[in-house]
This record gives sequence, C-alpha cells and structure tokens, in this order.
Amino acid sequence: MRCMQLQFEEETYPVWIGSDCLDDLVEHLRNIDASTFHLITDETVGRLHAGPLSARLAHVASVHNWVIDDGEAGKSLATVDRIAQAMMRAGADRRSVVIAMGGGVVGNVAGLLAALLFRGIRLVHVPTTLIAMADSVASLKQAVNLPQGKNLIGCFYTPTAVLIDVAFLETLPAVQVRSGMCEIIKNALIISGDNLTLIQNRLRPDAQYDRSTLLAIVEAGLMAKQKVMVRDKRERSDAIVFEYGHTVGHAIELASGGRITHGEAVGLGMIAAAEIAFATGGLPDSVRDLHYHLLQRNGVTLERASEVALPAVMALVQSDNKRGYVRAAPHQVPMILLQDLGKPRLENGWPLTLIDSSLVAEVLDKHLFNPARPAAHEMAVALCR
Repeated sequence: MRCMQLQFEEETYPVWIGSDCLDDLVEHLRNIDASTFHLITDETVGRLHAGPLSARLAHVASVHNWVIDDGEAGKSLATVDRIAQAMMRAGADRRSVVIAMGGGVVGNVAGLLAALLFRGIRLVHVPTTLIAMADSVASLKQAVNLPQGKNLIGCFYTPTAVLIDVAFLETLPAVQVRSGMCEIIKNALIISGDNLTLIQNRLRPDAQYDRSTLLAIVEAGLMAKQKVMVRDKRERSDAIVFEYGHTVGHAIELASGGRITHGEAVGLGMIAAAEIAFATGGLPDSVRDLHYHLLQRNGVTLERASEVALPAVMALVQSDNKRGYVRAAPHQVPMILLQDLGKPRLENGWPLTLIDSSLVAEVLDKHLFNPARPAAHEMAVALCR
C-alpha cells in the first residue's frame, strides 16, 4: 500500500491505497490501539466483505458489527440513534473506533455517529465503492437526510485514517461503478482539466476496469479534491464547487426513491447545469457538448430522468442545501455553473449563480424529461465521439 496525506487547512489524515491488501488494512487498524472496534456496514457490504475483516480484527480487539439498510433509507438520525444506543449497550468507550465499511451512505452515518458519541471518538473509513474511494472520503462532511432534502443534518469531523483496497470494487455492480465515475467526471470538469485526458481515455460504457486503472482514477479523484480543499476545509467558499450538478442531482435522486443512484443523478444534474449555463450565456457549446460526451462514454443515459416526475424534482430543488450562502428570492435557485472548463462562474465572489426556477424547470423539461435534442446539437455531440 502507498500512503498519501490529505490536508484540509490545518486538518490532515493519511489515506492508504492498495490492491488486494486486507492484511495491510488490519495491520494499520492494529496500530490504532482500540479498546473495541465497531464495524458499520450496509446489508450488501456486510454479506460480501465484512466477514473477513471482522474475523481478522477479532485477534486485535473485540469487534461488534452493526448493519444499516441499503440505500438512502438508512441515512437518517433514527439510524444514528439506533446504532449509538446499541454501541453503548455493547460497552463502547472513548477508546473505541468506528469503522465505516461501505459507500457514501455508510460513511456519512458512521461519521456523524463517531462525531457525536462521547463528543467524538476515532473514525476510520474503509470505502468499498468507487464514489466513496475517489470522492466521499476526501471530505470532513458527515451528514444524514431529512424528508425535506439530503444532508441537512450533519457536522464536520476528521477521520483518523482512510484505508482503500480497490479489490473491493470487483464485487461492485456496473451501475455503481458508473455512479462513482460521474463524481470523478464532475471533479475533472470543475477543477482539474489535468485529469480529463486520463478520464476520456479510460472511460468504458460497460464499466469494466482493471485494478491499475482503478488505482490511477482513485488517486486522481482524491488529488483533484485536495487542490481546493486544502484552503477550504468546511467547503463553504471555493470548495462549494464540489456541489456541481448536485442541486438538480440531489432532487432527482430523492424523487426517485434511490432507484437512480447518487452519481447518475449528479450526472443528469450536470447536464442541467451545463444547459442553463449555455442558455444564460458564457459557456462554450463545446464544453456543454463535452458533458453529454462524457456521460455517454460512462454509460449513463438521459432517459433515467423520465423515471421521476418534474414537479417532484422542482419541489426538492427549492430545499437544496446550498440555499442561504447567498440571498435568494423564493423563485430563485442558487446553482454552481461553469463559464468554461475548470472555471466556475462567480457572482460577487461566490461560485453560485441565482437562476429563476422557471428556467430550471424549462431546461429540465426540454433536455432531461423530454431529451429530444436539436439535430445540430446531436451532431456536435457526435463529433466528440
């Protein structure tokens, strides 16, 4: 395994990355000197991966396994409360270590729990999805959902370490690999054009990647986030750009009840943002078309949006968690837009643009819910292939 150090202002933590390295993961956890380990997974990861890690850790300290529901349904305060009470009954103390083994949902639930219990105990991420490895773990944000929207209850908390084994990705369904790739595409579009060549050359619609490619993509994703997070650990100024595509994306994801994955929804949200940026002036059509090209190369289709209702999506857009950064009228939606590749549009120093909700609805209806794009645009996309 190789180690990279992530630094977010004064906060730092190591990220160990390797392939087929379960024994190395256990050795790093041994050095943490825990009184007890509390391994949090979802049902799928618990069935596929928790057993071998739990069995090895049992030789180091007492291990307790806690399972949450698959998907967004388990990302709630009720889940945090249930596991916290169970951990206390099992004898958790201030030297206990919470291990989040899973994707972004597990990481957020475990992260918020670790931050709250005893006002903070140690947290280790062992991500098992591409989106968690290359994106989610490079953040201090820990949050759960409310019925009104995603990630509305949370805090910032620094993990002790992140341990990544890309071999876990071999059991990941193709739809989840595409989901993770959408977030990596997002980072390349908004931050790091350096990664764009790597991504364009490696993207596969069938989502079949070898381990060396996955290692390269994960490291590129983490370094792209590091470039901005190093000066904005709470993601409240420059790092707000990581929410690109999320205004509409979160709404589509929630409206679908989880049928559309987070990354797919963000991909669709990026299409909406690109079309709005183009319609309001400033975004070159080549960059707009690149959004379609990359989504297509990743195997994500626009038709997924037709699985949800436009009114439901627009209602959720109005409660997006970026509201309040800038003063907005009730009919306005703060959105992250691009002015060019790797260059977010700024208004009064903020990477947020106020867009009339009627325009958002119009763009969604035309380009996602009724994606019969004009022939000229179709031709431009074809030229990118």
